[in-house]
Amino acid sequence: MTGFGFEGFAPVEPVAVEVYTSAYRLTGTIHTPFRRVAEILNQLPSAHVTIEEASIAEHAAAGSTTRVGTAHVAVDEILFMVAPGIAGQPRAGMRVEKEPATAVLLMPPLRLAGTVHVPVGSRAIDGFLNVGERFVPVTGVRLTSAAYPELDREIPILAVRRDRAQVMVISDGTAPNEVEDAGEGDPSGS
Repeated sequence: MTGFGFEGFAPVEPVAVEVYTSAYRLTGTIHTPFRRVAEILNQLPSAHVTIEEASIAEHAAAGSTTRVGTAHVAVDEILFMVAPGIAGQPRAGMRVEKEPATAVLLMPPLRLAGTVHVPVGSRAIDGFLNVGERFVPVTGVRLTSAAYPELDREIPILAVRRDRAQVMVISDGTAPNEVEDAGEGDPSGS
Protein backbone atom coordinates (compact mmCIF):
# COMPACT_ATOMS: atom_id res chain seq x y z
CA MET A 1 0.00 0.00 0.00
CA THR A 2 1.39 3.39 -0.91
CA GLY A 3 -0.96 6.35 -0.91
CA PHE A 4 1.64 8.91 -1.94
CA GLY A 5 1.18 8.78 -5.72
CA PHE A 6 4.92 8.68 -6.41
CA GLU A 7 5.04 5.15 -7.76
CA GLY A 8 7.51 5.08 -10.66
CA PHE A 9 9.30 8.26 -9.51
CA ALA A 10 10.96 7.12 -6.29
CA PRO A 11 11.09 3.77 -4.55
CA VAL A 12 8.30 3.43 -2.01
CA GLU A 13 9.57 1.68 1.10
CA PRO A 14 8.12 0.74 4.48
CA VAL A 15 9.05 3.05 7.36
CA ALA A 16 8.36 2.42 11.04
CA VAL A 17 6.60 5.40 12.65
CA GLU A 18 5.14 6.65 15.91
CA VAL A 19 2.31 9.17 15.58
CA TYR A 20 1.10 11.25 18.53
CA THR A 21 -2.24 13.02 18.80
CA SER A 22 -3.54 14.76 21.91
CA ALA A 23 -5.16 11.49 23.05
CA TYR A 24 -3.35 8.63 21.27
CA ARG A 25 0.03 7.18 20.35
CA LEU A 26 0.04 4.95 17.28
CA THR A 27 2.94 2.83 16.09
CA GLY A 28 3.24 0.84 12.90
CA THR A 29 4.45 1.09 9.34
CA ILE A 30 3.75 3.49 6.51
CA HIS A 31 4.91 3.23 2.91
CA THR A 32 6.63 6.31 1.52
CA PRO A 33 9.30 7.42 -0.96
CA PHE A 34 10.56 10.06 1.50
CA ARG A 35 13.53 9.72 3.85
CA ARG A 36 12.97 12.83 6.00
CA VAL A 37 10.31 12.73 8.70
CA ALA A 38 8.81 16.17 7.95
CA GLU A 39 8.62 15.44 4.21
CA ILE A 40 6.56 12.32 4.85
CA LEU A 41 3.69 14.37 6.31
CA ASN A 42 4.15 17.54 4.27
CA GLN A 43 3.95 15.63 0.97
CA LEU A 44 0.98 13.48 1.93
CA PRO A 45 -1.71 13.97 -0.74
CA SER A 46 -4.66 13.01 1.48
CA ALA A 47 -6.25 14.07 4.76
CA HIS A 48 -5.25 10.82 6.50
CA VAL A 49 -2.02 8.92 6.94
CA THR A 50 -2.39 5.14 6.67
CA ILE A 51 -0.54 3.11 9.30
CA GLU A 52 -0.31 -0.63 8.78
CA GLU A 53 0.27 -3.23 11.49
CA ALA A 54 -0.84 -0.51 13.87
CA SER A 55 -0.82 -0.47 17.64
CA ILE A 56 -3.04 2.15 19.23
CA ALA A 57 -2.49 3.26 22.82
CA GLU A 58 -4.65 5.84 24.56
CA HIS A 59 -2.63 8.21 26.77
CA ALA A 60 -5.24 7.91 29.53
CA ALA A 61 -5.13 4.10 29.52
CA ALA A 62 -1.48 3.32 30.20
CA GLY A 63 -0.59 -0.25 29.33
CA SER A 64 -3.69 -0.88 27.20
CA THR A 65 -2.92 -1.33 23.50
CA THR A 66 -5.17 -2.25 20.59
CA ARG A 67 -3.60 -3.90 17.55
CA VAL A 68 -5.22 -3.51 14.13
CA GLY A 69 -4.24 -4.30 10.55
CA THR A 70 -4.66 -0.74 9.33
CA ALA A 71 -5.44 2.58 11.02
CA HIS A 72 -6.12 5.89 9.27
CA VAL A 73 -5.08 8.96 11.25
CA ALA A 74 -6.40 12.43 10.42
CA VAL A 75 -3.37 14.57 9.55
CA ASP A 76 -5.06 17.58 11.18
CA GLU A 77 -5.02 15.74 14.53
CA ILE A 78 -1.32 14.81 14.45
CA LEU A 79 0.78 16.75 16.94
CA PHE A 80 4.03 15.11 15.84
CA MET A 81 5.49 12.04 14.21
CA VAL A 82 8.68 10.10 14.86
CA ALA A 83 10.31 7.84 12.26
CA PRO A 84 13.20 6.29 14.21
CA GLY A 85 14.61 4.30 11.28
CA ILE A 86 15.26 7.24 8.99
CA ALA A 87 17.66 10.12 9.31
CA GLY A 88 17.56 11.60 5.83
CA GLN A 89 19.85 14.41 4.84
CA PRO A 90 18.76 17.46 2.84
CA ARG A 91 19.23 17.18 -0.89
CA ALA A 92 22.30 19.04 -2.15
CA GLY A 93 20.34 21.48 -4.32
CA MET A 94 17.82 22.31 -1.58
CA ARG A 95 20.18 23.39 1.17
CA VAL A 96 19.45 26.66 3.02
CA GLU A 97 22.03 27.80 5.54
CA LYS A 98 20.47 27.49 8.99
CA GLU A 99 21.39 27.95 12.63
CA PRO A 100 20.02 26.23 15.74
CA ALA A 101 17.41 27.80 18.01
CA THR A 102 16.01 26.43 21.24
CA ALA A 103 12.32 25.55 21.14
CA VAL A 104 9.77 24.65 23.80
CA LEU A 105 6.36 23.73 22.39
CA LEU A 106 3.38 23.21 24.68
CA MET A 107 0.82 20.92 23.04
CA PRO A 108 -1.39 19.66 25.85
CA PRO A 109 -1.06 17.12 27.23
CA LEU A 110 2.48 17.05 25.78
CA ARG A 111 5.51 19.31 26.06
CA LEU A 112 8.41 19.23 23.60
CA ALA A 113 11.80 20.85 24.26
CA GLY A 114 14.46 20.65 21.56
CA THR A 115 16.22 22.44 18.74
CA VAL A 116 14.79 23.90 15.55
CA HIS A 117 16.92 25.13 12.68
CA VAL A 118 16.07 28.54 11.26
CA PRO A 119 17.53 30.49 8.32
CA VAL A 120 20.69 32.39 9.22
CA GLY A 121 20.00 36.07 9.85
CA SER A 122 16.34 35.69 10.81
CA ARG A 123 14.90 36.13 14.27
CA ALA A 124 14.42 32.66 15.70
CA ILE A 125 10.63 32.93 16.01
CA ASP A 126 10.29 34.39 12.49
CA GLY A 127 12.42 31.61 11.05
CA PHE A 128 10.23 29.03 12.77
CA LEU A 129 6.84 30.55 11.91
CA ASN A 130 7.50 31.78 8.38
CA VAL A 131 7.98 28.53 6.53
CA GLY A 132 5.43 27.07 4.16
CA GLU A 133 5.34 23.56 5.53
CA ARG A 134 2.84 22.49 8.21
CA PHE A 135 5.28 20.03 9.81
CA VAL A 136 8.81 21.09 10.74
CA PRO A 137 11.68 19.01 12.10
CA VAL A 138 12.80 19.36 15.71
CA THR A 139 15.98 17.66 16.92
CA GLY A 140 17.27 16.58 20.32
CA VAL A 141 13.74 16.53 21.72
CA ARG A 142 12.77 15.91 25.31
CA LEU A 143 9.12 14.81 25.43
CA THR A 144 7.37 15.25 28.78
CA SER A 145 3.80 15.10 30.01
CA ALA A 146 2.64 16.05 33.51
CA ALA A 147 -0.62 14.16 32.91
CA TYR A 148 1.05 11.05 31.45
CA PRO A 149 4.63 10.76 32.78
CA GLU A 150 4.99 7.32 31.18
CA LEU A 151 5.29 9.15 27.83
CA ASP A 152 8.45 11.02 28.94
CA ARG A 153 11.44 10.23 26.73
CA GLU A 154 14.23 11.56 24.55
CA ILE A 155 13.70 11.60 20.76
CA PRO A 156 16.54 12.38 18.32
CA ILE A 157 14.28 13.92 15.63
CA LEU A 158 10.58 14.36 14.96
CA ALA A 159 8.23 16.35 12.73
CA VAL A 160 5.93 18.67 14.69
CA ARG A 161 2.82 20.42 13.47
CA ARG A 162 3.74 23.84 14.80
CA ASP A 163 0.25 25.34 14.41
CA ARG A 164 -1.01 22.84 17.03
CA ALA A 165 1.29 24.31 19.70
CA GLN A 166 -0.73 26.38 22.15
CA VAL A 167 2.42 28.08 23.45
CA MET A 168 5.82 28.42 21.74
CA VAL A 169 9.07 29.64 23.24
CA ILE A 170 11.68 29.96 20.49
CA SER A 171 15.02 31.46 21.47
CA ASP A 172 18.24 31.91 19.55
CA GLY A 173 20.42 32.93 22.48
CA THR A 174 19.22 30.88 25.43
CA ALA A 175 20.61 27.58 26.58
CA PRO A 176 17.94 24.80 26.54
CA ASN A 177 17.88 24.48 30.35
CA GLU A 178 17.33 28.23 30.76
CA VAL A 179 14.24 28.10 28.53
CA GLU A 180 12.95 24.83 30.02
CA ASP A 181 13.32 26.00 33.62
CA ALA A 182 12.13 29.59 33.12
CA GLY A 183 9.74 30.58 35.86
CA GLU A 184 10.34 27.47 37.95
CA GLY A 185 12.54 29.15 40.52
CA ASP A 186 12.09 29.62 44.23
CA PRO A 187 8.44 30.58 44.82
CA SER A 188 9.47 32.92 47.65
CA GLY A 189 11.23 35.13 45.11
CA SER A 190 14.59 35.01 46.91
